[in-house]
Amino acid sequence: MPDAQNRDTWFQLHEVVRDFSCPENGKPREGVFVEVAFGKAVLRPLGATGPEWRVELGVIRSLDPRETAPGTCGKPRRRPFSGWPL
Repeated sequence: MPDAQNRDTWFQLHEVVRDFSCPENGKPREGVFVEVAFGKAVLRPLGATGPEWRVELGVIRSLDPRETAPGTCGKPRRRPFSGWPL
């Protein structure tokens, strides 16, 4: 769900991303992209097991290879990203 004001942001809904703003044990935190609100990315934890958080768009990156995790209730169901919906 790209931000209408920033065409360089092309994260997909439910895409797993790495958040470099606050590393955990020296590694970037992983989260699931939800939307862009007020110029910041809204992320939720894998499996929706905690509260959402907001970060600057410049501090998140897609995984390589890209993955999605649409699950909730502690079941993230991570899988390879299959491409953009038509």
